[in-house]
Amino acid sequence: MPSNSTTNYEDRSFIIATGNPGKRREFEKLLADFLDPRWKVYDRRSFPQPLQEVEETGASFRENAVIKAMETAQATGCGVLSDDSGLEVDALGGKPGIHSARFAGESATDEENNRLLVERLRDVPAAERRARFVAVVCLALPNNRVGRALLARSGVVYDEVDSAAPRAPEELVRIGELVLIWFRGTLEGLIVDEPAGEHGFGYDPHFFVPSQGKTLAEMDGEEKNRISHRATAVRKMVEFFDSVR
Repeated sequence: MPSNSTTNYEDRSFIIATGNPGKRREFEKLLADFLDPRWKVYDRRSFPQPLQEVEETGASFRENAVIKAMETAQATGCGVLSDDSGLEVDALGGKPGIHSARFAGESATDEENNRLLVERLRDVPAAERRARFVAVVCLALPNNRVGRALLARSGVVYDEVDSAAPRAPEELVRIGELVLIWFRGTLEGLIVDEPAGEHGFGYDPHFFVPSQGKTLAEMDGEEKNRISHRATAVRKMVEFFDSVR
């Protein structure tokens, strides 16, 4: 990690480690009251120096989120929020899971992924199409202004965090020069054949939420951000770091 070259620029920067514009918009709304307005917020594409896409080599959402957060923080010296999320369908044995974005192939579009999903469920009765969206968000915090400020909000200082593997959610651990913590959120629903709605992205048009009587794509951003898997994970994070306020 380039901690010995950290500048004021890096010291006040925060990266949302995604190149997905839909995720960036959701995170900006969810984090609007969490991040210090004096910090400059980037995503992977807007960061001033080139950031290569991190290879997702993990076997779970948690492992991939941790990998993305750590590698991005090590490459930049900045505080980083990453996520790994996807769709688990019971009738498909939990697939597409961590492969949700590339269910129909490495360069698959949302339309291609959704088409394959519906095809795989063609003979599955509607009542047996239970599914859930899962999101894991991970924070990687270096020992700089951003990292120290966020840790202070939970009543912790950098040197007090013990070295450990990031196995349990909502637990601060230190790996090398980074403090890490991760949070998990889920949203239960059903997969429907016919897409509905113009909002959202990914599998949202085919993900029906019984408690709301509509698909995620039929919800506006405010409604989705009250119930989504990503919103739940971020809400847990905000509550954790604001616990001593």
